[in-house]
Amino acid sequence: MPSPKATNQGHVLSVATAPKLASDGITVLTSGTRVAGSAIYPIPGGMKAGKTLAIAINCQGPGRLRVQVQPTGIAFPLLCEKGKVLPTMNEIHISKGRATASLQFAAEQSVTWSFAVGWDPNPPEQH
Repeated sequence: MPSPKATNQGHVLSVATAPKLASDGITVLTSGTRVAGSAIYPIPGGMKAGKTLAIAINCQGPGRLRVQVQPTGIAFPLLCEKGKVLPTMNEIHISKGRATASLQFAAEQSVTWSFAVGWDPNPPEQH
């Protein structure tokens, strides 16, 4: 397994640890590490209307990882590579509140990943 690499912010990229959100002022709601294949994680507290959900993911291994935010139906694909840990950060503005919500990850068994999710207190401006 390749050694973790540091980003220009000093964070170590790894699937053995969850991506760092605290440096962006985001409190982590839930996270997972060294996950292989598909999984579902509930978002504690559900969806909050008017807020911005931040999802950070590190993935490694040859294949694809698809992330779907339920019940919004918003989804995004990630292409992961063998021998590299690739970081991704997505922020999603939530227009309608829901009592329950989850993140659904669909990945090939060759893909290992970690993630962290939280509410961004300082989201980018909506245009």
